[in-house]
Amino acid sequence: MSCEFITQLSKLRKLSAESVENTKRFDPFKEYLHVERQVEKELRELLRDINNHPGKCLVLLCGSSGDGKSHLISLLKNSDSEQLLADYEPYNDATESAEPTMTSIETLAEKLSPFNDENYYKDDGKRMIVAINLGTLNNFIDSEKSKNFSALKEFVLSNDIISGFSHSVGYKENSVFQYVSFADYQVFSLGETGPETAFLKQLVSKVFIQSDENPFYLACSSCSNCPVAARCPVRHNYEFLSNQAVQDYLIRRIIEVVIADKAIVSTREVLNLIYDLIVHPDFDQSQIRVGINDVVFLTNYIDWSTPMLLNEYTDISGLINELKTHDILLERNSLLDESVTHFHTIENIEKEFCAATVNTPYSVLNNLTNVSVLGGIKPELKKVIYRFIVRLKHFSQTDAASKKRKHMDEFIRYLYWQNCGDEKKLGKLYEATKKAVMSWNGQFDDDYICIDDSNDQVWILEQLQLKSAINKSAEHIDGTIDRFFPNLRLGFRRDDQSEVVTISVDFALFELICNMREGYRPTIQDKNRHADFISFIQQLIDFGNKSSRITIIPKDGDQSVKMVFEETEFGYEFKVV
Repeated sequence: MSCEFITQLSKLRKLSAESVENTKRFDPFKEYLHVERQVEKELRELLRDINNHPGKCLVLLCGSSGDGKSHLISLLKNSDSEQLLADYEPYNDATESAEPTMTSIETLAEKLSPFNDENYYKDDGKRMIVAINLGTLNNFIDSEKSKNFSALKEFVLSNDIISGFSHSVGYKENSVFQYVSFADYQVFSLGETGPETAFLKQLVSKVFIQSDENPFYLACSSCSNCPVAARCPVRHNYEFLSNQAVQDYLIRRIIEVVIADKAIVSTREVLNLIYDLIVHPDFDQSQIRVGINDVVFLTNYIDWSTPMLLNEYTDISGLINELKTHDILLERNSLLDESVTHFHTIENIEKEFCAATVNTPYSVLNNLTNVSVLGGIKPELKKVIYRFIVRLKHFSQTDAASKKRKHMDEFIRYLYWQNCGDEKKLGKLYEATKKAVMSWNGQFDDDYICIDDSNDQVWILEQLQLKSAINKSAEHIDGTIDRFFPNLRLGFRRDDQSEVVTISVDFALFELICNMREGYRPTIQDKNRHADFISFIQQLIDFGNKSSRITIIPKDGDQSVKMVFEETEFGYEFKVV
């Protein structure tokens, strides 16, 4: 028997028919799900500027798959009171070929022919807007076909569009080519007090808000007469995710993978994630029906619950694969170790299960089955219930005390300060980075760095004095930062030199720097993982005085005894100090 609620939810999937945009129609379902973003405001402003100038124009709407490019074109073409795209030919899918004998690149070249080198200067009034993935655009300008589009190629390269962070700045005067890039934006913004998540909150709310305009809420309400409604994890998952605190937790997890794993999270992937957290791929009503064995029911129900769907399964979607790498059960700490020992030594788990499920839809299991007894005497079921309990409890915890959460919050604060032009607030980060540089191959006296530790008997050091190279002339921006790259940019120079060596610091490197600030020593694995930091250190070493003076310290024995080999006015001299 098909479930109308699941049928409605399936419209959120990437593979659903509803995910395909139509340039000739913008249906009510898409209208309902639409949430305005800053990139839409930017595109609208650009189109107004273009429409105030006569002449032909090609607008490139760039980004990644599923981020909403085609959706936005369809909206503006079919459901826009300003009719900003009334005079434009839209091309929604630049990855498709027009016919079997043509490749997607050949099709794109044909579509764009009014803007090739032979035609783009002809003022025939042609206007076109193209939704194009950055990968497709890169392939196009690298292809043989680009020989006929040298002006377009120059425009793409000069504006650094393909880098994925181009900082488009609106209308380009006297240019046939214009662009807006979704890649300039993340799914969240930076604010003074942390991430600003208005877009994600509105998008998620569209699925769960209790409103007669919400087709998902109406479908859930209508399935109350289903014979398994009271036992259905799909229904309970939906109710669980309807809680604002749970939604905030999920949004925090999404931000975590954007920052920590450099994940590109699109609108379509967020909607697909919601479906995947409600409906297990193998969901089967017959496996939760009244009368089925309690152990089978409990195992299936818990396996199909949101806390397990978020952390337990691989290859449901790429986004879940990234989210599950941050599963609380993968963190090793003494509290978790104590809890697992305690849980598996008790026979009656009623107290633990009730405490975890209180005020959640999953508390119904206490009434449907003898979960307290079964969970205590069935070893495999007990393991499943333990994983469920720990993950469920994590949804209600702020996790503010964890080291990783503190590092994440600190990293985001630094991102905000750097992007709003307030780099003077990065002082502690520069101090920590300098310490990491100087102690990469061992901790020595201030301003001394090991330049060679390959010898079994000695360390070879040089004196190195570094100065932070902050951008004092950066433009200060007040309020929310909508455009930013999720890496920090740091630079150092020597006191008497203007040359600056820079590095892009992602969250993984930031965590290592923070740990080294607290006394951690990098392992071989750390050094293999951060080859870019090693290269950065090697460039900084060139700022030192190794050409005129090196210090040698024995690895065994009294390290206060130092040997110095230095250049004097009488030549090179070797002495013990």
